[in-house]
Formats: sequence, structure tokens, C-alpha cells
Amino acid sequence: MAPKKNKDDNTSTQQNNIDANDVAKSLISQLNKEFGTRVAYNLNNDHSPTHVKRWISTGSKQLDYIVSNRRNGGMPEGRIIEISGPPSSGKSHIAFHMARTVQSLGGLVVYIDSENAVPLEKLAEMGVNVNNRFVYCDTHCTEEVFKIAEATIRNAAAANSTIPILIVWDSVAATAPKQELEGDYDDQQMGLQARTIAKALRKITGVIASHNVTFVCLNQIKSKVGLVFGSPDFTPGGAAIPFHASVRIKLSAGKQVKDTSDGIIGIEVTATVIKNKVSRPFRKATFYILFGFGIVEYEQLLDVLKDKASNGPMIASNGFEYIYENSKSWNTLQVLDAHKKQIYEKKFQKSNLSELMKDAEFATYFDDMLEIAFVIKSTDYESITTDDDSAEAIKKLDALCS
Repeated sequence: MAPKKNKDDNTSTQQNNIDANDVAKSLISQLNKEFGTRVAYNLNNDHSPTHVKRWISTGSKQLDYIVSNRRNGGMPEGRIIEISGPPSSGKSHIAFHMARTVQSLGGLVVYIDSENAVPLEKLAEMGVNVNNRFVYCDTHCTEEVFKIAEATIRNAAAANSTIPILIVWDSVAATAPKQELEGDYDDQQMGLQARTIAKALRKITGVIASHNVTFVCLNQIKSKVGLVFGSPDFTPGGAAIPFHASVRIKLSAGKQVKDTSDGIIGIEVTATVIKNKVSRPFRKATFYILFGFGIVEYEQLLDVLKDKASNGPMIASNGFEYIYENSKSWNTLQVLDAHKKQIYEKKFQKSNLSELMKDAEFATYFDDMLEIAFVIKSTDYESITTDDDSAEAIKKLDALCS
């Protein structure tokens, strides 16, 4: 029989809570007054500095979901993002899509082109307005890149605006410190680039979130020569960007997309989230990038829904059931309400999906299915299927914790 709880114990606990809350309130007030700025927060009433106000779409529904684990997600505003990959793997395409999203929200895009390789016609093709709310910067100097970033942040702070601001650094590998650019070819500057970036990121990381600034670093992937163990791949610029970045995306190019005349019109891209501070890392998405058009992924989305539907109807939190059936020629979407009554049915061909997404009702139900398929809600490891070695390790850890 459980011991009877003393009434005095409850009173004492409530009194301690009241005292602790008073201390917390006094401490927050004292710290903010002493430092002259907002450094302490009561998260019961205030948003923390790490609260993501907006999500910036990448143009890929899959990538938006695996980064944010939410509907209408994307890259987190106010964070440092690194997108790396080999040449012609789609890094700039994703940056262009993010620029278009920010402009659609009424925001400003600052594009730092260190490679002298971004044609304005290409930006316009991707839907970026290069004549308004767009600043193009041409520099090859690392220090100047961060001076541009700091000037952007200062102007955002002075304007006291809530509009989103996107800074794109294209690319890290193409820039060099001032000392290297002005020096001779045989001068040795070991680690100078890494030290310069580390110092600069320490200055701006803490302030970009409060001014709605998102800093996207596009980076190349290089290989270490003579490495026997471990992965030879690394990104230039030292360890500061991987450390400060909230999200790191690694892109890899797959097969080529060809037209009927065997001309190459695009590539298949696999995006892997190798670091994620806003959701789960190590998730993957595959989509097509068509040159001059952008991201196309309806075929991959239907494959995801097909895999999810193979386990039975997809059930939403409101009790609605979504049934997706796939055949060689036709796809069928059915929606049942909580009483198992059919409220919607649509047969369509894969080639017509892009046009169907313009229909608000179909798009809503289709996005409902994507949310069920992509959003991971359970954190109970017992519901997760693991390989034998991982399952054994989890059991040992559970026993140790117990």
C-alpha cells in the first residue's frame, strides 16, 4: 500500500515553487538590466532566441520535410546553413529557390558571388526578382564577405523590421583571406582561412536570429590525399562552419535526365541532412533538378506515398483515412472521414500531378498524406525497427540506465 501523502508536503512544495519563480523573475530582471540587453528569458511568456519564426522553402517538399519535420517547413530562419556537394550537384539551384521564397515573403536577398559564375538570366528563370529586393555582391576576399554580412545585419537592426533577409555565400571554397590574395604564390598561410572564418562566425552567430537573417554557405567537397581510414571527403574553410551551422546538407548527383533526343536536361540529386539542430538528422531525399527550370519531384513523392500506403490506410490525427492506390497507368486518392464515409476520390495520371496541385482541394488532401508520410512524431524507440546490432546496443543502454 502506498504511503499516504502528507498535506503539509504539498503546501511546502507549492511554497518552494512560488519562491523559485520569484527568484527566477528577479534574476531575469537583474541580468537584463546589468548587461543592457536581453540575455535572460522566461520561456513561459517569451520566445527564446532559438525559436524559429519562419521556415524558408527549398523548392523541394521532401527536403523541407526532412529538415524541419513539419508541414510548410524548410530551412530555419535566423540560422547558419551549409549546403555542400561536388560541382554541378544542385547547390546553387537550392539557394535560388530559397531566394525566391524569401522575396515572396517580402524579404531581401544578398547574394555574394565569389565564383563569378551566377548569370542574372538564370536567377530570373528561377523566379528571383533581380531588380527589386536583391543585392548582388562580387568579392573574392573572406574578410569582405563577412563585412558585407555585418553591414546587412546592422542595416536590418537599424530598420527594426521583421522582414526575412537571406545572405547567400557562393562559395566558401572560392574565397581566400586578404593576406593570401595580396601575397606571393610561395607564401605559407597555414590555417589562415579557417581562423578568419572562425573569428567572423563567432561575431555574427549570436545576432543573426534576432534580426531575421539567414546565412547560407555553399561549399565544395574535396578529398584528402593518402587517407587510409575514415572518409576522405571534407569541406574547405575549417571546422567553424560545420560547428556553427544549425543545418548541414550534403548533395550528391546521380543519374542524368535526358530528353527524347538523348540530350542531358537535368540530374538526379540525393540530399542528406548530415547535421540538424531543429529536427532529426541523417534523413535523405531524392529529386530531379531540371536545368533552367528547377526542382521536380512528383515521381519521388508518389513513390514515398506508395511505400507508406503498402502498410495500410494513412490515418490522420483527426481520424480521417487516406488511401492511395497505384497502378501502371492510374493513381487513386481516396479520403474517408472519421465515420469511414468517403468524402473525396480522385483518379489521376502521374503526368497530370503538377496541374492537379493547382486545385486547392486536391492539394490539401495530397499535402495531408505527405505530412503523415514524412513527419516523425514518435520518440519511443520500441516502435522503431532497428538492425540486430543497434537493437542489442539499445537494450544494453536501457539496462544500464535502469
